[in-house]
Amino acid sequence: MKKSYYFSTKDLLFIAGFSAIGGLASTYLNMVGDFFQSLLGFAGTTQWAAGIHILWILLAVGIVNKPGTAVLTGILKGVVELLSGNTHGVLVLIVDVVAGLIVELVFYLPVISKYIKNLLAGALAAMSNVFVFQIFASVPADSLAFWSLLAVAGVALLSGVIFGGILSQLVLKNLAKSGVIAPEPEKGRAKWFKIGSVLLAILICTVSAYVYVQISKGEGTVSISGNVAAEQSFDVKNTVIEKITVESNLQGKAGTYTGYPLKQILETAIPGKGADLILVTATDGYSYFITMDEVNTNPDLILVVDGEGSDASYSVVGAENSKAWIRGVAEMSVIQSMPIPIYYGEQQVAEFHSQDWQFEMDSVHFALEEGSKKLQGVAVNKVLTTVDTAISFSIMKFSSADSEFDFDLASIQKDDSIRIFVNITGYEMKYLVGTIQGEVFLENIERIDLQ
Repeated sequence: MKKSYYFSTKDLLFIAGFSAIGGLASTYLNMVGDFFQSLLGFAGTTQWAAGIHILWILLAVGIVNKPGTAVLTGILKGVVELLSGNTHGVLVLIVDVVAGLIVELVFYLPVISKYIKNLLAGALAAMSNVFVFQIFASVPADSLAFWSLLAVAGVALLSGVIFGGILSQLVLKNLAKSGVIAPEPEKGRAKWFKIGSVLLAILICTVSAYVYVQISKGEGTVSISGNVAAEQSFDVKNTVIEKITVESNLQGKAGTYTGYPLKQILETAIPGKGADLILVTATDGYSYFITMDEVNTNPDLILVVDGEGSDASYSVVGAENSKAWIRGVAEMSVIQSMPIPIYYGEQQVAEFHSQDWQFEMDSVHFALEEGSKKLQGVAVNKVLTTVDTAISFSIMKFSSADSEFDFDLASIQKDDSIRIFVNITGYEMKYLVGTIQGEVFLENIERIDLQ
């Protein structure tokens, strides 16, 4: 007799497919969300797309129609996001599993129609990410005030109703009409699978939360290295620098913060001549840079301390770029940037300076020889706007010491996924040209030629 499994091969294919599509879509939706945030400039702007993150879980549930589907889809979707370079790291797995768990619990409710369950599940699951991020990822003293939290959660809830609940129902209805899907009824052993899926989701959330807290945990000190006269370790217990209180704005939300001026902290290490960038790296591996010009001119740029002793955690706040508000800082490296010269024939017509594009950059995950890294990059077609429009060319050639790679101008102009990425290895700034999908065309770029 052929053995029967709870999830059929067809079920698993649907779950895997929606998890993969949803995971990749969510990673790139984060970039789109950042754009709307910077464009409109108020807290909660990124939550317009919260329901799209939930859509894929609800589609899987609607087609497979078995308890445990939402949790399994949430787990797999979170893993795909994590591996595809989502900048939130392990936290994104917690967000997706919590969303899957909420969908499961809503669909367990008796009496309510399936249509209402879909709307409610979409709304609550989409809204849950706001609270997960507030619990785990907010910079010290940066948690949203009650009314702000309700406003942001309200945007997410509305998005969940529209993009999660209503859109998923429309898609499922049309698929059923066309005969593409015919959901199977729940099986008799579903009750035990309900209990098991809920317990599994809770276990994964707990383990993921523990892992996230551990990798984000403070190290007690922040090391200052690179192009400095004397490497230092900033320790709040031994510093003579006095704390200050500043009012600063993060993505449209004003806040009051108390900490130590970054300028004074870096001065203790005596940055070398020509040093113009500070690479700030967190305990979870995330990094972003701040220009030395901003360090010297932005009085709101401070290092906030949370906790005491060896468990003290440090966060950079007050930076002009929201991506440089970094939680759990472990190291600050002082470096000297190296621009890429851009030539037309033998004449240099422009230069690429990474610091000029920090507000245009997005983070992408790459598998390089030195290991897996997340690099910041800007679209090549944006860089070309710095070149004199009177110059006529059709080919753009990137060159390293021993290789080169050509693009035709037309392909670059219509494809903003082709980008120049900053790769800081040790204290040396290097560049590569690649795509936001993680494809590498050429590393260690030293020159760009327009032909």
